[in-house]
Amino acid sequence: FDLKLRQQPKQSRMCGVGEKADRRPIDPPPILQLRVINHSQHAEDHANVTPPSPSHADLLWLFLPSFLPTISSYLQNPYYFVYASLVSPDSGEELHLLRDGRTRATTGSVVSSLYHLKDIDNTDGGFFVFPDLSVRTEGSYRLKFSLFEIVQGKVYHCRSVYSDPFIVYSAKRFPGMEESTFLSRSFADQGLKIRIRKE
Repeated sequence: FDLKLRQQPKQSRMCGVGEKADRRPIDPPPILQLRVINHSQHAEDHANVTPPSPSHADLLWLFLPSFLPTISSYLQNPYYFVYASLVSPDSGEELHLLRDGRTRATTGSVVSSLYHLKDIDNTDGGFFVFPDLSVRTEGSYRLKFSLFEIVQGKVYHCRSVYSDPFIVYSAKRFPGMEESTFLSRSFADQGLKIRIRKE
């Protein structure tokens, strides 16, 4: 597998906790591209891949897409998905919960299925997009993106990649959303639900 971050997160406004929290998504929305390098070897590799721990598997099933039809092409394969978790920018420690031990550190969609979309050069590609992911508290963070595949009812971890560090600002310090990137606008034009901002 080749999993590449095509669009890095740069900033966000903290959304806080509670029903009246003013939720702003990470800007720009993280976008990853998947390439399957060797299709024949891919089928054999599952024998050597370790399933995730029970705690991770239980967590992931909460966010899986509800539809799993059988499609042969990997560009439209619904059995691939990416799970995004917040991590410390230095240690890489995953930050699932706030200090109260109950509230998730992120809110919004933490899982993306694979989207078959046209790239900016009009070639077909497989992409994972996170247009609705927010962080509750200010600070410096990275995002860890973990690629999984469902094979015969089991969830296999394929690989993980990390974003560059980004800043989550308080409401007073937030500089505002930037103009949407060409890649975001291109995907929105193809029907993907991404907030588009124009200067």
